Amino acid sequence: MIEPYKYDEHFTYDSGWDKYALSYCNLLKPDTIYALTKNLAHSIVKHYIPEGKNKEVLDLNCGTGNDFSFFLSNGYKIIGTDGSAGMLNKCYEKFKDKIENGQITLYQTMMQSLDNSSFKEKQFDLIYSITGGYSYIDDDLLLKVNQTLSNYLKKGGYLITAHLTPFCLGETFYYLKNLKFRASLLRLKTTLKVPIKGETHIMYLRSDSKLKKLRTKGLEFCSSHPLLTTTPPYQTNYSPNSDKLKRHSELEFKRLFNPVYNKIADQVMIVEKKSEE
Repeated sequence: MIEPYKYDEHFTYDSGWDKYALSYCNLLKPDTIYALTKNLAHSIVKHYIPEGKNKEVLDLNCGTGNDFSFFLSNGYKIIGTDGSAGMLNKCYEKFKDKIENGQITLYQTMMQSLDNSSFKEKQFDLIYSITGGYSYIDDDLLLKVNQTLSNYLKKGGYLITAHLTPFCLGETFYYLKNLKFRASLLRLKTTLKVPIKGETHIMYLRSDSKLKKLRTKGLEFCSSHPLLTTTPPYQTNYSPNSDKLKRHSELEFKRLFNPVYNKIADQVMIVEKKSEE
């Protein structure tokens, strides 16, 4: 069993994801594309899991806890995992009181390192990962991770994950409009080398059709949902005014339950359910 993360007040955020944590912890601001993306994802969670106390969520690749406030306000007890000590250290600073009273527990581990003994006999109502973590593991590891995760779900519990796609219409149009032709084509490669604060990582992009083929025994496919269709994602640095953001929001929420838009979305959310048999 892995041990809870301990805060380091002298932590040095030198490179890679640790260094990125310094800016990542400030992403969740009102009236931004990043906040819109979170709101869309949270509406999917609320659609499948009704409000109520004493629910438990495993937030994989939780980063600095940008989804924690949503879970806390909806009655969840949280276990958050991330491979970056820097991300967890910043998360601890933000949620110190909730961590110390036991509402939140943090663990430093990579998702692909989890096994059937990581959390002993713990069972979750929801396992959730929408921070892009799945885009840094290949197909074989994805299946291995999901098989392990299925053992930690309660019967009838949900696995809700988000996956970056090979084509995002909003991003492509935004880059073309700004004459960034090379950037507009990068995602078509499906496998990318991505620099993160001095470190290089491999990113795997998957289409909706491919994701539906990556099935895990014991998990029933429920639905797939497009996250950002004609809205450029926050990584493009697109920053619309309040009126434009409102129009974006109205369109994206209308399309959220229409899988036709998965083909042009920045991310596809996959909802799977643990069999109740």
